[in-house]
Amino acid sequence: MNILFIVEDPACWRSGIWFHRVETPSHALEMRGHGTKTVALGKEIPERFYDYADTVVFGRIYGAGSYPLKAIAEFKKRGKRVLYDMDDDFWQVAKDNPSVLVSNALKDQYEAMIKASDAVITPSNELARKFKKHFKKPVFLCPNGIDYRLYKPRPKNHEGLIIGYMGASSHWKDLQIIGPALSELYKKHEFLFTIYGITAEPLEAAMYYYQKALILGLSPEKNKYYDEALRFYMTLKQMKMYHIPFYPPELHPSALGRADFDIGLAPLQDTEFNRGKSCVKFYEYASVGTVTLASNVEPYKSEVNYCAKNTTKDWIKKLERLIVDEKFREKILKEQMDYVFKKRSIDAIGLDWELACQRPGGLPVLNQQRNED
Repeated sequence: MNILFIVEDPACWRSGIWFHRVETPSHALEMRGHGTKTVALGKEIPERFYDYADTVVFGRIYGAGSYPLKAIAEFKKRGKRVLYDMDDDFWQVAKDNPSVLVSNALKDQYEAMIKASDAVITPSNELARKFKKHFKKPVFLCPNGIDYRLYKPRPKNHEGLIIGYMGASSHWKDLQIIGPALSELYKKHEFLFTIYGITAEPLEAAMYYYQKALILGLSPEKNKYYDEALRFYMTLKQMKMYHIPFYPPELHPSALGRADFDIGLAPLQDTEFNRGKSCVKFYEYASVGTVTLASNVEPYKSEVNYCAKNTTKDWIKKLERLIVDEKFREKILKEQMDYVFKKRSIDAIGLDWELACQRPGGLPVLNQQRNED
């Protein structure tokens, strides 16, 4: 098969969505003998791409000046299989999430693309259930995966213990879950707390901007978001901490390895939006040799073997055991690394993508079996 991924613009490589939902599955499909190409959706798609594709994958949303529904109609007219990929629950984006305006403004677009496509793909069990219920479309679960050519074992060349968090700018509210636990444990144990991501600029510079935005009323709709960020920042200032700004997606795997977390935290509020996420943070931690402690909520509780209830008491209990018991930490880590390597490497996820991309009863599929050993 030849699979064509349609992205929003030529700068898609700046987005983690592109990395996990286009670049990584492309490699997985190529390893199974298929051809893949990526093209940005402008006013028109060059004719050679219509000729090339057996299956076309659209995803998320497209900006002004592009016409995804027109393109979908043309591909289908030519007998091509059209898939729509959604990796977040756009209908449940929180009002203080920085992307809420974009999601709401283009609701008609992504719903129309779902209806026009032959099938839907998603990495989320929760979203899969929602698609089946509301759109009556065939749904394929295509997990996010890890390309072990890019993710290498962390160096383990530091003294002391590093507890870390990796995430995007929308996660300040999730970090509030672990703030009190970190403060209490820091009184008893010595560790470095490291944040990788959250902001592209140095954390201190971002907090300065948030303070100014609040004082001057620059973006009232984001006031709650700014306030949550500043409150957690005050918690961080009470302990030894370090910040690593965002890296571009293709540089991210090596940056995560160099961050050298001994323990990686994955706090998550139990909301409908969050239940539609994937466990990619867990996969990435495990891929570089970092043990994960996650919130005992979906999607984590279905895949992560060590979770904490979203209470300060339980986060203290579960995290402290990882801090003081190195043998236990290594045992949990080995189980997590084995799971991710077996179930979420690009070798493992390739078949799921292949099955979604094939025409039912049509194009041949290679090695069409799963190894469940």
